[in-house]
Amino acid sequence: MAKKKIIRLVLALILLIIVFYGVYLGWIKKDMSDFGVPYKNALRIMRGETPYRVTDGHLQFKYAPISVFFYFPLTLLPYDMAKVVWYYLEIVFLYFIFVLSYKVLPDKRKRPWFVAGISFLVMLKFIGREFELGQVNTFIILALMLMLSAALKKKDAAVGVFWALSVFFKPYALIFFPYFILKRRWKALAVGAGVLLAGLALPSVVFGVRGNLHVLAQWGQTLSRSTPGLMTVGDNASLYAFFWKILPGQSAALAEALWIASGFLLAAVLVWMMLAAKTRAVAVPELLEMSFLFVLIPLFSPLGWYYNYFYAVPAVAIIMNYWPVFPRGWKYLVVIDLLLIGGTLREVLGKTLFRFYSHMHFVAVNFLVIVAVLVYMRLNKGARV
Repeated sequence: MAKKKIIRLVLALILLIIVFYGVYLGWIKKDMSDFGVPYKNALRIMRGETPYRVTDGHLQFKYAPISVFFYFPLTLLPYDMAKVVWYYLEIVFLYFIFVLSYKVLPDKRKRPWFVAGISFLVMLKFIGREFELGQVNTFIILALMLMLSAALKKKDAAVGVFWALSVFFKPYALIFFPYFILKRRWKALAVGAGVLLAGLALPSVVFGVRGNLHVLAQWGQTLSRSTPGLMTVGDNASLYAFFWKILPGQSAALAEALWIASGFLLAAVLVWMMLAAKTRAVAVPELLEMSFLFVLIPLFSPLGWYYNYFYAVPAVAIIMNYWPVFPRGWKYLVVIDLLLIGGTLREVLGKTLFRFYSHMHFVAVNFLVIVAVLVYMRLNKGARV
C-alpha cells in the first residue's frame, strides 16, 4: 500500500514538472530579464570585476555584493539551463510561502485549501509577473516568512539571520528595524547586525579589503543615483507614485510630503495596535503587527514595483482565515477589495479600464483597504490577533 502511494506521488510530481515546464515554454522563457542581471554579475565578480556599472542602464545590478554568491552555483550552468533551474526554484519557494502563511496562524478557523487557495488567486497576477521577470522576491518573501515564523516561536537568533539574509538582496526588511526596537528584540537585532557585517565583509575574499570597500561605495552610489529617476516610472506602484499621479500638475514635492506624512500616520497606527494588544491581552500580537509591515513594504518603498504587492500574502491569509467572524458590511468590503486586487486584468477590464487602473496605481488604494481591515481585526474581539 505504501509502495503504491509512493508511485502515485512520483507520477503526480512528474506530471507537475511537465505542466510547469509547459508554462515556462509558453510564458516565462522569453523574458526572465531580471534573473539575467545577477547571473551576469555573478560571472563578473568571479572574474574580479565590479558588478556596478552605469553602462548597464535600466538593468543595473543593485543588490549587495554578497548576494551574488547566492547565484554562483547557477553560473556553472549555461544561461538557458540556469533560467529553467531558477524557475523551478521559484516554484519551490512559492509553495513554502503558502505553507508558512497557513502554519503561522495560531487559530486555524478555515481549511488550508481555502486560506492558501484564495490567497494564491488574489496574488496570482503579481506572482505571474514575478516569474515572468525571474525576480528574487519569492526567495526574499520566503526568508521573511521564516523570520515571522521564528518571531512567533521566540527564536530571536533565527529572526536576526533571516532578516539580514533578506536585506542582502533588497532593503525592504529594514522596515522591521524600528519594530524590533519597540519590541525590545535585542538578540534578533544583534544577530542580524552580525550577519550583515559578515556578509558585507565576505566579498573581500574576491576583491581584497580595500577593493571590497570600493565596491561597497559603488553599490551605494548606484542606489542613490538610479532610484530618483525611477520614482515615477509606470511599474512603480508605491504610495508615492499614486500621490504623484493623482495630484494636479503631478507635483513631486507635494507627493513626497503626502508620502512621508502617510508613513508617520501608519507608524502611529502600528504603535497604537501594539498598545491595544497589551490592553486587550492578545496572545500572539506579532502576527498581525508584522503582517501589517509586510503590506507597508510595497506601499512605502520608494520603488514599490507593482508585483511587490505579493509581499502582502500573510495579511491576505490572515483575513481569509478569520473570514467567518467579519460582520456583513466588512465581508462586502473585503470581497470587493480582493476582487479588485486579483481580478483587475486586461482580459477582464478591457484595455481602456485596465490602463486607467494600472496607470493611476489604484492598487495602492486596494492595499490601504487591507491595512484598514487589519486594524479592524485588532479591534474586533472575534478576530483579535
